[in-house]
Amino acid sequence: MKTKLFFISILFTAIFSLRANCQTYSQKNSSTPAFFTLNIKKGDKLANIYSRTIAFTGDDFAPLVFRVSGSSTYEVVDNNPLKPRFNETDLYDGRALSTGLSEIGFDGKGSYNGNSFTNTSASGLLYSSLVWGPIPAQVKEGDSWQVAITQAWELGGPGKQTITAITVDAKHNTVTLKREGSSEGFYDNDLKQIEVTLKDGKKVKMNLTPGVSHWQGFTTFKNGIVLSDELLVTRPVTLATDSLHFTGNQREYILLNAMPAEKL
Repeated sequence: MKTKLFFISILFTAIFSLRANCQTYSQKNSSTPAFFTLNIKKGDKLANIYSRTIAFTGDDFAPLVFRVSGSSTYEVVDNNPLKPRFNETDLYDGRALSTGLSEIGFDGKGSYNGNSFTNTSASGLLYSSLVWGPIPAQVKEGDSWQVAITQAWELGGPGKQTITAITVDAKHNTVTLKREGSSEGFYDNDLKQIEVTLKDGKKVKMNLTPGVSHWQGFTTFKNGIVLSDELLVTRPVTLATDSLHFTGNQREYILLNAMPAEKL
């Protein structure tokens, strides 16, 4: 997942493919649970496989769906727990292979081939404090805490979410978290217009106004690495031109799983 995982602007160009951000990572210290403490060394190879779907439905236009999928490998160049670096290789289905040097920061900042960016992805290789909030000092099964997301991100606007520890396996440094939240406004790199097909077959480009978004999903971490992740967001939308006004619904989800690097 290229340093900017699921960039919606890429998704809607060239089969609307997403830019997959490799997520951020946390500082290794005594107050950080092992579930989120990075344990990698130079030369290690990590990998994941992922997909994203965006769908619009309504009574006045035909269903509209965009899909993209791909896989990425990451060879550790620097195992700095604050900002690890990787030789990254990304293959989005239907696109050419791409490679680059990626750096992933715990604070949501990163770079790809020397170009800095804010990591607003909903998921990725590692834990991201931008979408998950600060790592709690302790995590027990059943624990729940609130997180404020202060800026637009891949599957939401600024908003609030509740994080709940569903299962905890301290022996294997693994934890499964549920996240559920809501927000208003546009997402990061969100569409402002979409082209829909009317019942008479005519295609019309319409302005999009989003309603309140609600998301929920499960994510499993092991030593800060995302083993599996699924997140679904829904929201009502209004589509309009000078002469037309429709209401509809948007459904969007991401799926990500860790993979053996030698398989990709």
